Amino acid sequence: MGGSRNLVEDEPTSMIYKGQFFPTKQDLKRLIVHFAIWQNFEWKVKTSNKTTLHLICLMDNYMWKLRAVMRDEGTYFQVRSFVNRHTYPLEEIHRRHRQTSAVIIREIVAPRLQQQYGRLIRPKDIIADMKTMYDIQTIYSKAHQTLDYTLSLTYGTHEETFQLLPSFGYVLEQKNPDTITVLQCDKDGKFLYFFISLVHNLEDSRDVYLQLLSLMVPI
Repeated sequence: MGGSRNLVEDEPTSMIYKGQFFPTKQDLKRLIVHFAIWQNFEWKVKTSNKTTLHLICLMDNYMWKLRAVMRDEGTYFQVRSFVNRHTYPLEEIHRRHRQTSAVIIREIVAPRLQQQYGRLIRPKDIIADMKTMYDIQTIYSKAHQTLDYTLSLTYGTHEETFQLLPSFGYVLEQKNPDTITVLQCDKDGKFLYFFISLVHNLEDSRDVYLQLLSLMVPI
């Protein structure tokens, strides 16, 4: 079925073909977005309803088009016609790509974010990646939204992380004797800061290193 493959790694010419099936219309649209990014063009919706999806090139009077319909026996969508021809230079397309939502960008840059574990990734890194990899201009706010979305999927939301702090402090104290952790909240139960006085004994050494970390992050 289409939409179940790794969209980031697929070649653009193998992504979509006539007769292809998709579990839902959203799966099809998601793949077409990736396809357009690969080939540096934009499309617009001519018809979209419960049973039909008809897309055409953003540039009027040009040949690229795709039409898919729902099969009678279920919710599956099938590509009935697909003309993958461009009769104008692709360099003329506006490179902001209105189809590149934060979710789509996240799918593209997620592998790199996972490889950079432990290193701070910034929105400008995402902007640079999209420019280098696809020659697409990405505004800062969309890159920032992408980063927040990716981090929340990887590490959880701020609220979920906050719920883990007491357990984290307890385990830290159990594993490191004489270590002190303090979670401070205001009268409404909102996070003020998390304090750690970490004592770490190194093997084969008589010295005891005291590391002091005080983190204040108001909500």
